[in-house]
Amino acid sequence: MKPGWTILHTIALGLVLGGIVHLGAVLAIPALTRPNADERLAALAPRHVMTLLPNPEAGPTGLPHRDPAAVVAVCRYDLGDAPLRVRATPGDTFMSFAFYTPTGGVFYAMTDRSALRGVIDLLVVTKDQLEELEETDPEDEPVRELRLVSPRSTGFVTVRTLALEPGLQFQAEARARAASCTKEPLETGTVVEPPSQQRGAAPPAGRRHD
Repeated sequence: MKPGWTILHTIALGLVLGGIVHLGAVLAIPALTRPNADERLAALAPRHVMTLLPNPEAGPTGLPHRDPAAVVAVCRYDLGDAPLRVRATPGDTFMSFAFYTPTGGVFYAMTDRSALRGVIDLLVVTKDQLEELEETDPEDEPVRELRLVSPRSTGFVTVRTLALEPGLQFQAEARARAASCTKEPLETGTVVEPPSQQRGAAPPAGRRHD
């Protein structure tokens, strides 16, 4: 190989390796940052309770780029001992749902257009919990439940609703607050609700696989 080609080859190889190192460093930043998004939200919201976040002007929330017209509720979860059931009844205005890893990465998102029979109803599980559920599924009946596999055992869900005008913010807050996130043990299938969220059972929703 000619000396000129050797130099060019060395430079090209250095640029490629430098790019790989730079990309790896950028991707590692969220995982290495402390406190992470879930830890910052701990000061505002307990686990397994749908909690309204303060208005943007009230201070940092751990969720950047807040829209002043949007009302945001968050539910932090831990799937260590049970899956999480998320339910909501969308209204006439926009409602969206986003599911995050502890570091703030979105692994699933949906809007009120995904509602079946007027209800959002899904189960957040780990991979092991999904396998356990599938072992007990009836063989002669299709599974019509949306089961969402979380890449980590902990994370958080956000519910966003829009206030079309400032005077209607209380309605948007009521819709977001009405959403529920409850632990649902696999052993009994019984929903364990915090005292602040106990109320009549939501109507059943159509179910499907994710």
